[in-house]
Amino acid sequence: MLESAERLFMERGFQAVKLRDIADELGVRTASLYYYFPGGKLDMFLAVLDAAMDRYRSGLEAAIGQADDGFEAELDAAAQFFLSQPKIDFFRMLESDLNQINPEKRGAVAMKMHQSLQGPIMDAFRRAFPVQPGDGPGQSQCPRDTPMPELFAGSFLAIVQGIHHLRADFEIPVTKPQMASQMSRILAAGLRATLAGPAG
Repeated sequence: MLESAERLFMERGFQAVKLRDIADELGVRTASLYYYFPGGKLDMFLAVLDAAMDRYRSGLEAAIGQADDGFEAELDAAAQFFLSQPKIDFFRMLESDLNQINPEKRGAVAMKMHQSLQGPIMDAFRRAFPVQPGDGPGQSQCPRDTPMPELFAGSFLAIVQGIHHLRADFEIPVTKPQMASQMSRILAAGLRATLAGPAG
């Protein structure tokens, strides 16, 4: 039930999907869905998001944990995991779908999305580029232009999502996994160059 609902929500967005669409997909009566989700479509959407984000976080952590040594390999493993999953329009979800959620729940849902999708990437970033303590309390030593883990993880996710959504008829000379690997190398090299500073 949740798999069918997830596919429809991710393909069309929350507003465009009706409970009847999900019921038709499953071959059941719409009223039957209320037995499992008394709050209707919103309850189902929240359950779908919760299950999907748990899957993404555990999958990303496993992929990164099993990667060869090095930040580049971890980024590539994360990118390949994203490409192995059904396409999700994360930007539409953030801009539109989350607005359909009760404000009291919206913050918790947005935080879970952040922790599940970007958290494992941020952890890999911090392991590869630990911040050195500075001279004063609460200070650190790093180049002023060093990307923050949150900024880097968000940018990485945007790039991989862009690759994932490329149409097959664009006639790109490399495969999507090859493109993701190349981008992982470029991002890792760019970070090393930034952190090396002018002398590097």
